[in-house]
Amino acid sequence: MAEKIFVSYSHEDRKYLEGLKEVLQEHGIVEGDEVSIIDPFSGVFSVGEDIRESIKREIQSSSKVVIIHTSNTNSSQWVNYEVGMADALDKPIIVVGTRGSGKTTLLSSLKHIQMIEVEEKANK
Repeated sequence: MAEKIFVSYSHEDRKYLEGLKEVLQEHGIVEGDEVSIIDPFSGVFSVGEDIRESIKREIQSSSKVVIIHTSNTNSSQWVNYEVGMADALDKPIIVVGTRGSGKTTLLSSLKHIQMIEVEEKANK
């Protein structure tokens, strides 16, 4: 059975999904190739669906939640909601960001958090 990872990120940071699975494997967060990445911007949710309930359901069914943290993260109401939901559901939270990007009040108050620092990606 594939491990299911919910990824929370600001829509401006979609480029960071590329190579995410490999970063998680390199840091021992996931093992093997059977990893399912749940991207809330990829059409996982249906039109007319209660988005908050859908997010809750997807996070509940995930083994871990990954937050792609950049300068765009703090202004995203959905990332804040997803982080809060993951924390409330006691899901392990992995923050992937550049050096110093995880230093926020929200992230410092979480129970189950692990930080992974990556190199800044050049704009494409």
